[in-house]
Amino acid sequence: MERFDLVVIGAGAAGLTAAKTAADMGARVALADRGPLGGLCINRGCLPKKALVTAGRVHRLVRESAGFLTAPGAAQLDWDAVIRRQNEVVDLLRPSAADLEKRGIRVMIGVARFTDPHIVEVDGTPLAAERFVIAAGSEARIPEVPGRELLITSDHLLFLPVFPPSLTFLGAGPVALELAGAFADFGSRVTVLARDAEILPGVDPDVARYLRKSMETRGITFRLHTTVTRLTASGDEVRVEFDSAGMANTMTSTRVCAAVGRRFHPRSIGAARIGLEIGRLGLRTTPYLATSVPHIYAAGDAAGNRQLTTVAAYEGRIAAVNALRGDTERADETVIPQVLHTTPEVGVVGMPYGNAPAHGVHPAVARHDARGSSNSVATGEDSGYFKLVFDQDTERLVGAQMVSPAAAELIQLCALAIRSRVPASLVARQLSVHPSHVERLIRAFGPEPHSSARPLEGVGIVEPRP
Repeated sequence: MERFDLVVIGAGAAGLTAAKTAADMGARVALADRGPLGGLCINRGCLPKKALVTAGRVHRLVRESAGFLTAPGAAQLDWDAVIRRQNEVVDLLRPSAADLEKRGIRVMIGVARFTDPHIVEVDGTPLAAERFVIAAGSEARIPEVPGRELLITSDHLLFLPVFPPSLTFLGAGPVALELAGAFADFGSRVTVLARDAEILPGVDPDVARYLRKSMETRGITFRLHTTVTRLTASGDEVRVEFDSAGMANTMTSTRVCAAVGRRFHPRSIGAARIGLEIGRLGLRTTPYLATSVPHIYAAGDAAGNRQLTTVAAYEGRIAAVNALRGDTERADETVIPQVLHTTPEVGVVGMPYGNAPAHGVHPAVARHDARGSSNSVATGEDSGYFKLVFDQDTERLVGAQMVSPAAAELIQLCALAIRSRVPASLVARQLSVHPSHVERLIRAFGPEPHSSARPLEGVGIVEPRP
């Protein structure tokens, strides 16, 4: 039986980072994964999704090119070419076992399960280790609804062999909205069925409402307060029965995609056999990412924290260091920027206004509507809404949420402002590039939002609510 200092289960962002970190520390490392290497993000997640969103935006821009005094092309969709590029992106970015082996990492392809607290079997081959990091990722949740076998998930939707003329999403979270926007840009008739009173339940209601209205102008239909009751096959389509605002309704759609979140499944690794305790979304872990079994650590979706690739990689490094050196590093996930690659994009970092008092913060909020800016007029991307939360006592930014074509870049500035704890007035004095999206964001830092320090409804440079 082969013996290692550390065995890592899962070769996504968390597992790859953990294995590389341990190898760089001089440990003898094995990395087990059912394959293909790269995990969710590379194979069925953020990277092929970003490629699909980008392809959709290009297709839409060609259709709308007359607005730029260019004769619009036929904009005929070549779905085979779209899927071909999806696969090319994945193939190019997927890590290779040979490169990992060169770094001293033993790669095992197969299903890994614990048979003992110090032994995992990978398709029958036992590996023994002093320490383990579980980074086995998550699986899409499928709602318990009659006819659920007719549902697909984002794993399938990113590589559909045939373009769907109509598409319905169950759920209104980040994945549903990103893919809804992409398929609407390609020309699909898209409907989003949301259980709650507004889309994106974890996002500020002003920001969520602004995004929904923007997506509605692009032809996407939203039904809020909606519960799906049954799915049945109807020829080549799926018949969806649902209750919306207390009224029974039906509709048909070429495809119906379940997008209600993901969850780590402990059965896949034999967690019960060795006494691993389970939390809400993953394994129960300490701030050091240790599980209930002292020599076993968890990272990424398996740790049950924020389901983001950057968080997974960050946790993978910490889990490896702590597994090999003892609990020396705590995971600090207080300032984590998150972006939805919708059109326009949504950026979130720090605490929302409603959570501020519980953290001892006396908050003031600045709203800024960026529509009509010189940059928006010049580029044709006339959308943008910033909502910044400041601590009135320190004049520091503590949270930011935004809708903008450039939110993926702008939210980083807000994250740096929160992390560095600089006064808002210092950011406001920074000269910005003109014309650009960032100049409107910097204006939102001052001087009025922090100097006038009025409560929720009063502060802002441009006040209209979306």
